[in-house]
Amino acid sequence: MAKRPQKRGKLIHQYILILVIVGIVISISFFTTNTILAGTARHEARQAADVVFDQAQDRVTIFEEDISSLYMNVVQNVSVTEFLQAETLEGRWKNLDGFIWVVGNNMRINKSLQNVLLYDADDNLIAAKGGVFFPRTDGILMSGLSNFSDRIYDPDTRKVYFQVGMPVYIEKGTTGPTRIGSVYLLFDTVNLQGIVDGALVNEESAVAILDKNSTLVVSSGRWESAYAQEKTTREDEEKLVYVCAVGSTGWRMVSIVPKNSLFSGVSRMQQLNQMTYLVILLALFLVCGMVYWRVIRPIARQTAFMASFTQNTKQRIEVKENNELGEMAAKMNEMLDSIEELNREKLETQKKYMELEIDKKQTELVAYRSQINPHFLSNAFNCIRGMALYHGEKEIADLAMALTRFFRYSIQKEEMVTMREVLESLGYYAQIVHYRFNGKYSVQMDVSPDVLEEELPKMLVQPLVENAVFHGLETQLEGGSVCVKAYRENDLLMVTVEDNGSGMPLETEAQLRRAMEAYDRDGRTPADTIGIGFLNVYRRVRLFYGQRARFFLDNTPGTGVCIRMAFPLCQDGKRQEKSG
Repeated sequence: MAKRPQKRGKLIHQYILILVIVGIVISISFFTTNTILAGTARHEARQAADVVFDQAQDRVTIFEEDISSLYMNVVQNVSVTEFLQAETLEGRWKNLDGFIWVVGNNMRINKSLQNVLLYDADDNLIAAKGGVFFPRTDGILMSGLSNFSDRIYDPDTRKVYFQVGMPVYIEKGTTGPTRIGSVYLLFDTVNLQGIVDGALVNEESAVAILDKNSTLVVSSGRWESAYAQEKTTREDEEKLVYVCAVGSTGWRMVSIVPKNSLFSGVSRMQQLNQMTYLVILLALFLVCGMVYWRVIRPIARQTAFMASFTQNTKQRIEVKENNELGEMAAKMNEMLDSIEELNREKLETQKKYMELEIDKKQTELVAYRSQINPHFLSNAFNCIRGMALYHGEKEIADLAMALTRFFRYSIQKEEMVTMREVLESLGYYAQIVHYRFNGKYSVQMDVSPDVLEEELPKMLVQPLVENAVFHGLETQLEGGSVCVKAYRENDLLMVTVEDNGSGMPLETEAQLRRAMEAYDRDGRTPADTIGIGFLNVYRRVRLFYGQRARFFLDNTPGTGVCIRMAFPLCQDGKRQEKSG
């Protein structure tokens, strides 16, 4: 105990040393991270601007290729070439529908296409199809190839358009290609506007597409006319300038990105980095203090308790902390209480087990002694039968034989019997009833052959038949009968016991039903319940089958009682096991 404060002092020095080392590591990490973060952020911002401009350049290239493909669809169409070759109005009229179909189909393909103009070999306008019309722009045909015009501005609608023109040639004999006219396509700038809108890096940047004369076609962001003279990609202290040619159109796309807006996030990231490290340092000091007061000291106290517990098992840990360690100490106290309680219950259980074993041995001794009585009665019945036969009393001999066989069936060790064995025992019982009541009552049996080998617990049917005879038939003056039926219904073995006697009083029926409900609920029947034989049958049905079996009591005072039981069929001759 004297050395414990010294160990605690050493732990405190170790905590302080660890805190200093961690603080130095965090400081070095902060300066390194701050420097790397600034450089990486600038590089990634510049790279992001490059990627955005490259993507915009790719989209412009795809835009030019789409227009060229559309243009070739028009120029190479048979209806267009035949329309241009026609020298008479009738010939052109014949190909007019084909021309209109071509224009309509291509306008559906490219929504920016606003008009298609056809000029003959003498540069006379011979056809135009579209919602917007501008005559051809002179000088856009170069070397016989297609070219883009300069910006076309409509002051009425304040919209910008441009034309793409291309001559049309055909092969004539040996003279080679012959020019038969030209085709001009008029486009709006909706698609181009979408491209430059998507090319903005941030709100401070600007993107524009300029024609061959550096005239603005479309722009987005904070565009200024002074940027129109930019010819090459460059970088200065204030901005990044990106310039690229738009395919073979003679146009340019220019993107201006101010550096102060591009790198504005770097300073914010550095400030966030500083605040993060400051919070980490404060949290580190706080955690180190809490570790000692909230973890180390409680653990040391619990360790000391466990070391001394073997000397005094009645003691418990003093719970001081209102946290997980305090909860762990409380749970440990509960565990120790539970262990003590379990030990006490274990001793009591062992004591009861020994008492039950003694009672069991005593019961077995009583059972061995009681086996003498059934054998004695069986031998006595056989003796009576022999004497009756000797004196020629056949009825007495038959009655003694029935009593002997029924008695042997009732005391046999097997708990499960087949329906065939049940029928045999009921036959013996019916014979006894016949002699006892001088033929006044009868027991009838109607069993389907396909259920003869099905098994069920012994002594389920006979007690119900006995109840029907003594409680249902004996109370009436006339004769009566009890009918036992057994048959298969789907996957169930149905057994019914029905008599045509006087039935049972409604109060008795209600008492039996309450007793059955009490057994299903509590596993036992009230002590003052009547109908012990009936309830014993119900109890055995539930013990063997549980809720898999069904038990119905139909009572009509004055006309008789019908008891119906439904059991699950045995499979492959196996006995049904008890249900939980």
